[in-house]
Amino acid sequence: MTKRGLLYIGFVGLLFSACIKHEVIPAPTPLVDLEAHFFGVINGTDKEYTDNVIGYANLSTKVKLIQPPGGVSTAVYYAEMSSSQVIPKIKIGIGSVNFDSGVASNPTLTLFNNFFPANDNPLYSDFGAAGFEVSWTDAGGREWLSTESSMHPTASVQFTGITQESDETGDYSKFICNFECLVYSLNPDSLALTPPVAWIDSLLIQDAIYNGWFKR
Repeated sequence: MTKRGLLYIGFVGLLFSACIKHEVIPAPTPLVDLEAHFFGVINGTDKEYTDNVIGYANLSTKVKLIQPPGGVSTAVYYAEMSSSQVIPKIKIGIGSVNFDSGVASNPTLTLFNNFFPANDNPLYSDFGAAGFEVSWTDAGGREWLSTESSMHPTASVQFTGITQESDETGDYSKFICNFECLVYSLNPDSLALTPPVAWIDSLLIQDAIYNGWFKR
């Protein structure tokens, strides 16, 4: 092959390689590290729910009460350790975050971030409207709920390790919550009596530690 032919092949090769577009792989987007775990002694028995074990995961929800323009709307935040495979679950809630629904459909990030550190030692409150609420569902699907009128001497709640973080999936308030309380449930057998009555059963949750997160 002549020198001219070799030069031509080399020129075409360089031209071809210059036209190849190299794929640009974007750097990974950092995500908030969301881990969840619950341990407590419920009715004298150890209960433990761990993220990614037997289908358990932390689920964050909120209940909003929206007022007409000019009124104060409220939001109660919940964190729940529940499973897609088994029935028992634990749920805690705390509220209320006051906000102007005429400005935004949810509390602002500033309101969300400021609320939890300012309410790290809340009182018990029905439906979490003005404080803390606990709900436990047993293996039979029966729900047990705390009340603000419980006078059990060990009733307490304390949030620690509160950390606010955000990523492309949302805004989060991570926490460690220690609590003890009585929870109550309507006895279903009592309603079958003649005449029907309403017996309320109770059980004690002790040494409970919920490591989880709320999502704005």
